[in-house]
Amino acid sequence: MKSSLLLLLCSLCTGFNSYAQNKKFDSLYLELSKTRDTKTRINITNYIAAELRSSNADSALALAQSALKLATQENYAFGAGTSYLCIALANGIKSRYELSNEYAQKALAIADKIKNDSLKAYSLLVITSYHYNKGNYDVAIENALAGIKIFEKKGDVTGILKTKVLMSQVYQLKNDIPRAENILQESLTLFPKIEDAKIKINILHTLANVYGMQGKYREALALDSAGLVICETENADFLKSALYDNMANCYMYSNRFEEAKKYFYLCLQIDSSFDNKKQMSDTYLNLGNLMLMQKKYNEAKNYLFHSVSLADSTGYKQGKYGAFLLLSDLFKATNENEKALSSLQKAYAIKDSIINENTESKIVELETLYQSEKKEQKLKLQKAEITRKNYLLWGLIAGGALLILSGFTFYRKRQIAHKMSLQAEVMRQQDLATKAIINAEENERKRIAADLHDGVGQMMSAAKMNLSAFENELLFKDEEQKISFDKLIGLVDESCKEIRSVSHQMMPNALLKCGLASAVKEFIDKIDTRIIKINLYTEGLNERLDSNVETVLYRVIQECVNNVIKHSGGSKLDISLIKDTDGIAATVEDDGRGFDSTEKQHFEGIGLKNITSRIEFLKGTVDFDSAPGKGTLIAIHVPLA
Repeated sequence: MKSSLLLLLCSLCTGFNSYAQNKKFDSLYLELSKTRDTKTRINITNYIAAELRSSNADSALALAQSALKLATQENYAFGAGTSYLCIALANGIKSRYELSNEYAQKALAIADKIKNDSLKAYSLLVITSYHYNKGNYDVAIENALAGIKIFEKKGDVTGILKTKVLMSQVYQLKNDIPRAENILQESLTLFPKIEDAKIKINILHTLANVYGMQGKYREALALDSAGLVICETENADFLKSALYDNMANCYMYSNRFEEAKKYFYLCLQIDSSFDNKKQMSDTYLNLGNLMLMQKKYNEAKNYLFHSVSLADSTGYKQGKYGAFLLLSDLFKATNENEKALSSLQKAYAIKDSIINENTESKIVELETLYQSEKKEQKLKLQKAEITRKNYLLWGLIAGGALLILSGFTFYRKRQIAHKMSLQAEVMRQQDLATKAIINAEENERKRIAADLHDGVGQMMSAAKMNLSAFENELLFKDEEQKISFDKLIGLVDESCKEIRSVSHQMMPNALLKCGLASAVKEFIDKIDTRIIKINLYTEGLNERLDSNVETVLYRVIQECVNNVIKHSGGSKLDISLIKDTDGIAATVEDDGRGFDSTEKQHFEGIGLKNITSRIEFLKGTVDFDSAPGKGTLIAIHVPLA
């Protein structure tokens, strides 16, 4: 009985080829018709339901429900628990995530009650999948780590791999690509030992997705093709959709639009047959993106709104976030700026509900705890083995080794701590020096601005008034002399205005009084639109920032605009300043002649060095994206303390 129960649980995540599957089903149905033992009938029925879910979820549901009814009548707790698990899995196939989680929780409760670790681990795996699909990444990782501890303890390789693949998918959606790829590459090395074809397909599909996100389209397509071969062999139609989706995305970002559309429609055909609304939402989002790339805006809009509707029906936050993000781009392209802003705000609101600092901290804490417990368990096993072989001898050796290691570790820690202390002091001194230079520069600007305004400006104003007063007292011998005198007064008046303008540029009143957004607007308003047309977009700058941050960002934008006017030859300049919870993001983009941003010599000028050093002073980053004839984009990000 024990081996049959283990086989039943393994069937919850194991597949076999179509020929073997048909033979196995025939054998199972024959055994089901012959057996008189109720518990055996329940186990066989659940086994069939588990295997049938990927090809016929409705039939799997009906079988599992019939097994549940019988298990309840017989008071067979394990049978009821596996029935709940089969129902949860079938509902997951049909994107009924709330129902899937509800039945998985019931299975978990029974597992805890009867103290069955295998049932508990597979229940946690389904619950992990639920939170992954709902965008609750910290809870997903928490349940995955709880399940993987049990799988490792029982040596269940299938359970370990299935959980790791799901964890890699969570990290992929969190855009932690290196960690996702490491998990998948480790899993790939175990391919010869994996009997579960579905796990192989999931590994190939997820790794292909990771490669696609890195732009490795050839490698991604090769993995997808290998996965499709296994799908054909294993009769796993449901899993083809994810592989087709990967292939479509690779073709889309390779500008092979017709091929991309063909494979996206194949995804819809499969997912609609399984009523998988979550996956359908993803595909409509991708189709919207495909149409947007081809500037087919009406078709794109219809696909994206359909994606939002399906995402809403399944509570799929990640899909809804992506759809609103693309809708924002679409409305911007069609000059519907209010709708573009509204869609962007909706996207950010959803993003904030998915990922925040508490979520990230919790995931790191859970992983650290898991790794610590794993290492601690490993050390305990090693110590027990050493004690069993030769307690006294190996105990002395281990004690000596630990003593040496502790001394060496202590010495290394002292060295590292000293080195880090020196590095920290050097960085602090560099920061102080940079701050002193910037403060000195700003103070000198203030002094010069004040001298120009209060000194030279006042004297020029007095000269103008005196000249104007003399005008009434002077007798001009002819009209030409009068015109020359008027020109002289005009020159003095123009000089007064020029001095005032230079003074305000060196220390703008708007920066002192109203803040960064107003100062930048005042600065660009003074630029003649016949020279260049400038568009300014600001968001989240209603409250004042730290004075150093405002001053540095103002000077950087001022430097960028001056560089564009002097060197780019462009006719249009777009400036955006956005403050959110991550910090301040600024972009300056022109349509000028551009330059080769890969050549180091272009960054040896004072202007670009000033921009870089000022942003580094604020612990920020600055990226230059330009090419000859393609204009220039300067992207700046400054974190807020």
